[in-house]
Amino acid sequence: MTTTRRTFLKRASFAALAAGIGGPLLSACGGSASTGAGATSGAALSAPSAGAGQLNMRIWGAFPDFVRSQTEAFTKAYGTKVDLGIVAGDYPAIIQNQLRQKQQLDLIYSLGHLPKAWRQAGWIHDFDRYWAKDAAMGEMLPVVRDALTIDGRLIGLPYFAFVNGALMANKQVLATAGLDSWPTTYDELYAQVRQVKRSGASDTPYLPSFWSAPWYGIPFGFVQEAMNRGMPLFGKGGQPEFDESSGGVVDMLSQWRDLYSENLVPKGVLTFQESDWIETYAAGGIAYSPQLQYDLRTFNDPAKSKAPGQFVAVPQQGQNWGMLHMGIYLIGNRGQSDEELAQAYSLAEYFGYRDRTSGEFVVPTGWAAQNNLTQGYAEVNNSPQVEAAVRKWLPDADEQWPILKDYMANPQYAKNLYHTSWALEWMSHASRELPQAVNGDADVKTVVRSLREKAEKLIQEYGE
Repeated sequence: MTTTRRTFLKRASFAALAAGIGGPLLSACGGSASTGAGATSGAALSAPSAGAGQLNMRIWGAFPDFVRSQTEAFTKAYGTKVDLGIVAGDYPAIIQNQLRQKQQLDLIYSLGHLPKAWRQAGWIHDFDRYWAKDAAMGEMLPVVRDALTIDGRLIGLPYFAFVNGALMANKQVLATAGLDSWPTTYDELYAQVRQVKRSGASDTPYLPSFWSAPWYGIPFGFVQEAMNRGMPLFGKGGQPEFDESSGGVVDMLSQWRDLYSENLVPKGVLTFQESDWIETYAAGGIAYSPQLQYDLRTFNDPAKSKAPGQFVAVPQQGQNWGMLHMGIYLIGNRGQSDEELAQAYSLAEYFGYRDRTSGEFVVPTGWAAQNNLTQGYAEVNNSPQVEAAVRKWLPDADEQWPILKDYMANPQYAKNLYHTSWALEWMSHASRELPQAVNGDADVKTVVRSLREKAEKLIQEYGE
């Protein structure tokens, strides 16, 4: 089922905003008509020959000093001023409202499940007229290129690309428990977790960070573990491929409930925020935890961890751990002239691809080397500069560096969900339903049925 843009905007629910970043278009109702369904028509533009005017860049609060230093370098190199704004609070909802109002947003951050709806509303430009589109796409990791291609068009450039749910281990706890082999599947992982507890090495040996409270917590964990187990939850167009009679999904959630009821996980995990799961694991004493891949550096930082040098990534041996998590640079659509759009492409290129003058991955390499924020390009992630920087803090570097490279070699991605216009609304629903399956407040099969029915209802309302 395909929904026209007019029908899509008409059906979008403003009430979803009150539910906490809910609907496909949080505040589409009441918006003025857009200049198009996100398609940037016309011949490829040429790179600007000189700077002009001012560009507005809006980001969330991660590493603002690094970003500011790069905007200053861009201005110095190309002559165009950049106004950098840090959005505090509910970033997706705030940015979405500004896009709807056609505010000047020349470069913004986004996560992978947002651009489909924004493009369908006509609020963002695609990169079809970007002069180096083919070259950039040719250098991207295949899974990244696929994630950034929506309805056949490149919709942005990669800000970061790492694995969410990379399985990390505390060597010290495992040694105390007498374990000397890595789990290769979730069944083996959960068996080892129980073995660690029986040994007395840890009272709560497992921290499933993806059970946490936000919409980007437990729904991500549900999708990624199912994919890792070989159970893709969504087919083409977001069609759900699971139900309460699907033994695999029901069994997986039943395992989660057992982990919770046996007190193998920290109390309060279902209400954790991101800072909670990072601080809890960095405190030591927990054997295994799926985490954001880039936080491996945090766990081994003596200033932030109580067990630096003890945290490593578990190798993938036939099964993936986690799934691709992407940040994207997008350009807002306010009806810019070709010259204005070219200037915005220029800034996006500097941050999300190669510096036009030097031909180098300046900003992407800086992100990867300085902050362990891996990128959408293998040339960056596997570069000698990045490897040298990572080896300075990485325990067991000769063994671990190939493991980290393997995590980024072929990560899984929930494209069939994220490339729907309603992904965020489904995840918001899942964030309320899934904890009830874990803590026993609702029957597992009832929750699975609710998740399927929600997806079916959203397809009827909004299409793909």
